[in-house]
Amino acid sequence: MSLAGPSNYQVLRMEKSDNNNPQSIGVEGKTIAFNYFESLYSPNITADATIVDTGDSVVDNKGNLATIKDGFPLEHDGSETLTFRIANENGTLTSLKPLIVTSSPITFDQSTRQILTLDLRSKFAIDSSNNPRLGTYGIGTVDESVKKILIENKLPFKNKNIEKSSTVDKIEGKNETPIDLIFNLSRKCKPVKGAPGFFFYETQEGFNFRSIEGLIEQGMREYKENQSIRDVRTYKYFNNQRQDLGSNDDDYNLVKMPVLKRDHNLLKALKSGIYNVRIQTKNLLTGEFIDKIVNLLNKDSNYLGSKPKKAVDQNETKLEKYCKTYSYVLAPGNIDEGVSDKITNNPAEYEPQAMMRYSMLHSQVLEIQVPCNILLMAGHVIKLEIENVTGSNKVLQRENQHRSGFYLILHLSHHFDPKHSYTTMTLARDTYGLYTSSK
Repeated sequence: MSLAGPSNYQVLRMEKSDNNNPQSIGVEGKTIAFNYFESLYSPNITADATIVDTGDSVVDNKGNLATIKDGFPLEHDGSETLTFRIANENGTLTSLKPLIVTSSPITFDQSTRQILTLDLRSKFAIDSSNNPRLGTYGIGTVDESVKKILIENKLPFKNKNIEKSSTVDKIEGKNETPIDLIFNLSRKCKPVKGAPGFFFYETQEGFNFRSIEGLIEQGMREYKENQSIRDVRTYKYFNNQRQDLGSNDDDYNLVKMPVLKRDHNLLKALKSGIYNVRIQTKNLLTGEFIDKIVNLLNKDSNYLGSKPKKAVDQNETKLEKYCKTYSYVLAPGNIDEGVSDKITNNPAEYEPQAMMRYSMLHSQVLEIQVPCNILLMAGHVIKLEIENVTGSNKVLQRENQHRSGFYLILHLSHHFDPKHSYTTMTLARDTYGLYTSSK
């Protein structure tokens, strides 16, 4: 059975935890489409389901048969949940906790049936929103505070997915939800090695707090050292390849032509400060004013393609050209008790470089669709082999050396319906060409 074939809804169950009238109903046979989403941009898993209801799903409070929408009924008060477990050839996609039904925005009523679309969100998003944080988590590395927040609020994670940070700061909860509190820390953090810039996001494995550098380094290392990972994270696209979605031979071929969403733009790169920026700081305690032009490229950074090239007229040893300016007023001792001249987590040392790294990561953005692979998650690194366009003999160079290579999964969607299963991914990378070690 091909990965693109129908998947097995082992569990697709709606429940209502109303104390007066708790209900549970299986909707496996009524669901005509289920979509599951992960993203490096989102601290929560989301999903949607389309259900066809013929009006005999539940018994309402008057004893009549009714649809789920009207007889359950769906009131979007946080008590209605959906649990899923979906299997296909390469594994099982399972919810860590039931998803909350947040809305049912599309309802199609016909004489004999109702078509219902459910918007679903991770239960942890609702739990977090009901529990805003006050107080501090002490002074320490940010990853230590992140773990404390996750544990205190019973948010699941694996230790390997909370990356060590070199940033020391005092974390304060100012009536933010636990998830928002961590999310807002992401851009302030520096990894142990490389440029600053973290993501906070949820996947099948729970919550992740990972740097751009760490995701690339781990993804490249896993691909190099683990054959089983190489097997499920390598995809090919050749114009003359056959598209027999019923065959296992096509499990790792793209279903359709890759779509380029964004390509490197020199003007935007210059204006966003990928190369040189001006940084100004004023120390309120000492009155010291510092004004400097710096090149933000980090020698310890990891790149998905070849090493980045300097733009024309951009010289890191002669820094007189820049388009973007950052200005900061520094208040020493503002988080220390008593009198102190210490500047903790100086934004001039992380924000310009973090903005550069985020921007650079999105230099190339590509969308692809493949037979369903539920082993993939947001944050994984995959390899694409794209056909070379050449007037020479293609046997001599079958792969495009410029566009083939490694990409980071920004967004991921698994789609299931009675006939097909697909995975759609938005991929990004920072530099062109095949990977070369940056060390």
